[in-house]
Amino acid sequence: MTTLSVFLDVPEATKDEDTQQEETYLKDRNRKKIFLGQKVLLAEDGQPWIPLPVRKVYLQIVNDPTRNYEHLPVSGVEEFIRGVTELALGKNSKAILHNKASGVQTPGTTGAFRIGAEFLHRWCGDDKRISVCMPLLAYDRYHWIFEAAGLTTICPYRIWDTEHMGLALPEMLEDLEKSPDFSIVVLPTYCNPTGMRLSSDNWKQIADVMKRKNMFPFFHLKDQGLSSGDVDTDAWPVRYFVAEDFELFCAQSFSASFGLYGERIGNLLIVTRSNEILIRVRSQLESLAREIWSTPPCTGSRVVATILNNPALYVEWKDSVQMAVRRLMIIREKIREKLRLLETLKSWDHLTKQIGLFAYTGLTVTQVDLLARKKHIYILPHGQMNVSALNANNLDYVTQSIHDVTVNEN
Repeated sequence: MTTLSVFLDVPEATKDEDTQQEETYLKDRNRKKIFLGQKVLLAEDGQPWIPLPVRKVYLQIVNDPTRNYEHLPVSGVEEFIRGVTELALGKNSKAILHNKASGVQTPGTTGAFRIGAEFLHRWCGDDKRISVCMPLLAYDRYHWIFEAAGLTTICPYRIWDTEHMGLALPEMLEDLEKSPDFSIVVLPTYCNPTGMRLSSDNWKQIADVMKRKNMFPFFHLKDQGLSSGDVDTDAWPVRYFVAEDFELFCAQSFSASFGLYGERIGNLLIVTRSNEILIRVRSQLESLAREIWSTPPCTGSRVVATILNNPALYVEWKDSVQMAVRRLMIIREKIREKLRLLETLKSWDHLTKQIGLFAYTGLTVTQVDLLARKKHIYILPHGQMNVSALNANNLDYVTQSIHDVTVNEN
């Protein structure tokens, strides 16, 4: 007798555009194919970049005969939490000095956003329909996490000016003004995927609007140091909001900046009005973490904690990050110059004004499709590419191909 499956009516999940693009690349049999949509920082040889001090400490930890293999506490490694909290806020932050800041170790920033969103849904008063404002171009990156936590009222805000290929600050402020009071606002410290850096004056204007509307900042501090080359510069927006007496959450990630992608190292940074509130909030977040993943991974967080709490290793790591950022900047300059020499019918100055691992090319959906079909070059559908994936072996071919698809479409 045939028995019907209890899963008969389960539909296949919809894949996001980034995943679809990568799968198309993997199926492509052309030998010239190039994938520029990686999420990792690559070295010149095309392999994932790992700072030298990370290699040393990792080997030291895994080969330590006294190391125990017990589960970590639910909140994670305390030395790690203390180190990354000081990295984000600065050792002399008033929030740290007054015991108003701490964190919960998470499996990457996805885990940080997940428990943060769940907490805000459960404890934001009686209004469970609280709005979440997030950047329009990064909508797919965030919305599913908040919707899964029950925060389904999403208000995208504009951040990119397509015509001028730059920051759309007036439009962003306008969208925040129109959003409901008491909204949660997701704030990448640099505008992913565009790579545009907001100035201190820009951040002050954003803070003024949010303070007036009683909005709650939920920062995304991704791979601190890899945007500008300086950890303090990258963290300035978070530190400014703390100085302005905002309570906030901040999802921190360390995958690319420490080259430990498979270790899933994240932290949900918490800043509150008082130590008493901090203790209560952290206890609820620990309870959520216990429900979702029990305890976090250990090896990666121990590597990060060791480096951040050892002055010599910390300086060596910062030097490594600065060298990686200099390489990214040189690649951006080379792309722009090669496209200029090819007399491509547009300006590419926006590429060198951007920062970080990713570049927002401004290519249209049609041009991205042409690159894939005609040139076997795959970038993400919205036009973002990984700068570090370009090297001496493929730079000429990629820039010539970009020139060809832009000229042909025009």
